Amino acid sequence: MALDIWWISGSPYAWWVLLAAEAKGLDYEGHLLSISKGENRTPEYLAMNPRGRVPLIRDGDFILTEAMAIVAYLDTKNGATPLFGTAPHEAARIWEAISQITSDLQRASDAFADPILFGRAKPDNPEPIRESAEKLKTELAFFEHRLASSSYLCGETLSAADIGLLPFLLFNLRAAGRDIAKDLDLDIVPFAGNYPRLAAWIKQIEALPGYDKTYPPHWRN
Repeated sequence: MALDIWWISGSPYAWWVLLAAEAKGLDYEGHLLSISKGENRTPEYLAMNPRGRVPLIRDGDFILTEAMAIVAYLDTKNGATPLFGTAPHEAARIWEAISQITSDLQRASDAFADPILFGRAKPDNPEPIRESAEKLKTELAFFEHRLASSSYLCGETLSAADIGLLPFLLFNLRAAGRDIAKDLDLDIVPFAGNYPRLAAWIKQIEALPGYDKTYPPHWRN
């Protein structure tokens, strides 16, 4: 029986789960929901997740919500590409990086990218954008440094932290590329010039099999 994954386009957490399924080589059926149409609030969906959030998976009779729980579950499905390492110290480093992504980086992302992408940023009041950009740059510099001695965030192999960081980075780069941000010369883009290790690392992740299948459909337009 195929695994079912419910997701929305552009959600970093939903994207994280899709990338995990691809990295593990799992067969799954994706169900793209439209938030604007309320498809995450239908009686059928709320029966599976009363909070109405995505991502959500159904594996036979087993239903699971919350991205990190889902990624950890998917990692148990087969032995291909262990996403949480193969030794206790490896798992600890990966969970350490995940915590840094879902706490520090997410807070910076919420402050910087969300107002720009969802129309709350004000062109006539650029200071909040500048201030949030400085906090985001602190986080970008942190992850740039993590890549100084290894090909991936937690060593020489792909991990759950790598596929989690990517959606957040691309979400923020999408915001940094908008005119309201570009006009402020925030020193985020061009990204390769400011964060060369992260830029090279992004290309590695984008080259993984199945990556293109997970790319947010509405970003292609």
